[in-house]
Amino acid sequence: MERLDKKGNSKVDRPKNATVCIAVPSLRLYEKLKDAKSALDSFGVESDVCIVAAHWAPKKTLRFIAEIESKGYEVIIAAADGSAHLPGMIASLTSIPVIGVPLSNDALDGMDSLLSIVQMPRGVPVGTMAINSAFNAGVFACQILALKYPSLRDRLARHKQSMEEVVESEDARVKKSIPST
Repeated sequence: MERLDKKGNSKVDRPKNATVCIAVPSLRLYEKLKDAKSALDSFGVESDVCIVAAHWAPKKTLRFIAEIESKGYEVIIAAADGSAHLPGMIASLTSIPVIGVPLSNDALDGMDSLLSIVQMPRGVPVGTMAINSAFNAGVFACQILALKYPSLRDRLARHKQSMEEVVESEDARVKKSIPST
């Protein structure tokens, strides 16, 4: 029989350690990525946040990548602005799935980041989200993990059902408030 915690989440197959790492080049940019952690938290997935910068601290970044597997990370969410090399650098040195989140900046409003992350060479994929789509990155990480953790799959199904219910409710409200023509 499956044991449940106070929130109704399964204790049987919940990841025990941090299974997702959110990697971002600076604390300033992490402000744009907080929704990824919020999404992971809402599904009961533990995560770590690591400040690593491909250009500003390449040696630290290489150490971080070398330790990914030993720390038990199963998915990496990596974000950057500008030339956005961090997601690709991580993906080139590990077989763990990397989700890239391009972040907007003053220069090109994130288009440079989007193109840098999405244009990875053959054999080095990075799953790329839309510009500033941190929440979707968190949900996508949960979908990857749900392949291994069935109760997470159930939580995702409930999440999608609740979105459906919101749309149905809003549709009913608008129909009541707008007169028919």
